[in-house]
Amino acid sequence: MALFEQVIMLRQDLSSSDLSEEIKKHEELLSNLEGNIVYKESWGLRNLAYPIKENKKAFYEYMNIEIPQDKIDKINTDLNLNENIIRYLSIKVKSFGETPTVMMKEKD
Repeated sequence: MALFEQVIMLRQDLSSSDLSEEIKKHEELLSNLEGNIVYKESWGLRNLAYPIKENKKAFYEYMNIEIPQDKIDKINTDLNLNENIIRYLSIKVKSFGETPTVMMKEKD
């Protein structure tokens, strides 16, 4: 299993139910592809440095995932096709960083 840190940015105009539905769909896709979510954080609605697809804000979701290396391309393809996701980043790591992340510590 390969380790990935993943950040997903979702559109600002999603309702809370739509947001949770999109996250649930992503989690189901991960489990269908033999992946496992080790840790998950919601960073909330944050301002963007510049507009992306006419969005000035985005909901940020952070995940530490374990998934076979050959399955990450399927995840990225699915994220590209989802119109509610404006950006995403999947980074392969050797080990996960400390949790909670700095973004969560700022809220405290």
